[in-house]
Amino acid sequence: MKPKQKRIALIGLPVFQSINNLACVAIARHAEETGRWRFVFSAEASVAAFKFLRTLDCDGAIVRITSEAMKREAKKIKFPIVNVSSWLPDAGVPSVKHDYQALGRMAAEHLLEKGFRRIGCVIVPGGHFIQERFIAFQETLKARGLKPQLFHLRTTQPALPQPISAEERRRFADWVRTLQAPAAVALMDDWDAPELMAACREVGLEIPRDLVMITTCNHSEVLPQCPVPLSASLENHELLGSLAVACLDDLMSGKRLEKFTVTVPPLGIAERASTATMAIEDREVAHAVEFIRAHGFEPINISDVLTRVKISRVTLERRFRQIIGHTPHEYLIQHRVRRAQELLLQNPPPSLQAIAKQSGLPDRRRLNQVFRRATGKAPTAWREWALKQHVKL
Repeated sequence: MKPKQKRIALIGLPVFQSINNLACVAIARHAEETGRWRFVFSAEASVAAFKFLRTLDCDGAIVRITSEAMKREAKKIKFPIVNVSSWLPDAGVPSVKHDYQALGRMAAEHLLEKGFRRIGCVIVPGGHFIQERFIAFQETLKARGLKPQLFHLRTTQPALPQPISAEERRRFADWVRTLQAPAAVALMDDWDAPELMAACREVGLEIPRDLVMITTCNHSEVLPQCPVPLSASLENHELLGSLAVACLDDLMSGKRLEKFTVTVPPLGIAERASTATMAIEDREVAHAVEFIRAHGFEPINISDVLTRVKISRVTLERRFRQIIGHTPHEYLIQHRVRRAQELLLQNPPPSLQAIAKQSGLPDRRRLNQVFRRATGKAPTAWREWALKQHVKL
C-alpha cells in the first residue's frame, strides 16, 4: 500500500521558485525521491504568512522565523514545524542552524595562517547570526593578541542593486584608507562585497596585492558580481536542508528530537583570488609571490616574475630568501608540486601528461623529475602512499 503523502508548508524557503539555494534543493529532492511529501503552501517569511499557516490543514512545515512577532505566531501552530533561520537567538521551536561561530573562527584562522596582523572587520545590521560570527572572529584574534579595527555599516539592503548608499560607501573608503598594507578585511556578511571591493579600488588599494578580503558567509548570487573572486567560509546548505527534513519527518512520526537545536558544521574555507597572497611587508617580494600564485600553473619562469617586480634577480633572490625561506625558483616549484599533488588525489586522476600541463610543467618527464626531487617519490608512488595515509590537501 502506497504511504499517505504528508502535506508540507514552507515559509521563507521558495521551493516553488527556480533559485540557486542548496537547502531548498535538498528539501525538494526529498519530496521527489520519497514521494511522501506534497507541498501545499509556500510564502515569503512574514507575520501574515504564519497567521495563515495556522488555518491550513498541514502535517508539517519548514520555516524561517525572523522576528519576535513571527515567533509568537509560530508557537501557536498545532502541527510540527522546524525553523532554519538564526535571526533570533531562540526561535522557540525545533531548529536547524549553521555553526556561525565556526564560520567566524575559520575566517580569522585563515587570515592568521597567511601572516596578517593588521585586520579590519566590517559589521552589518542583521540577525543574531551576525553577532555569532563576529564574536568568534574577534575572540580568535584576541587569543593571538590582536584586535580588529571595526567598521559598522549603518544600513544595508541586499535586495537592491546597490545595497549601500553613496554616503556609506564614502565612509567605508575613508576607513579602509587607514589600514596600512598589507592588511586584511573580514566581512560579517557578503551582500555588500561588490560595492566595498569597488571602493577599495577607487582609493588605490588593489585586492589582493595591498588588501585581502574574506567573508564569513557565501551567497552564490553575490560571487559573480565581485570584481575579484571572494574567499569565504562555506556553510553546508545542503546538509542543513537534509537535517531539517529529517527533523520534520521525526516530529510528524511522533518521535521526540534528541536536540531542540541541531547545529550544522561548515564545509571549510573556499580560498579564491581575494586572499591569494601572504602578508609580506616587503612589497616587491609580495608582488613576486602574488604573481607566482596567480600564474605559476602557466609556463612561466623567473624572468617573467622579474618583469612584475622591476628589481634585479640577485636582489629579488636575496630578499625572497630572507622573507620566504626559499628562492623564487624553489617557491615556484613548490607551488607546482602542490598542484600536481591535488590532481593526483582526484578520483580518477588525470594522466601524468595532463597533470604536468595543468601544473605549469612541459611534460611528464619534467613532472617526474621535480616531483621526485620535492617528495622523494614518483607521482604514482606518492598517490598510492597518500591514499593509504588518507592525506588531504
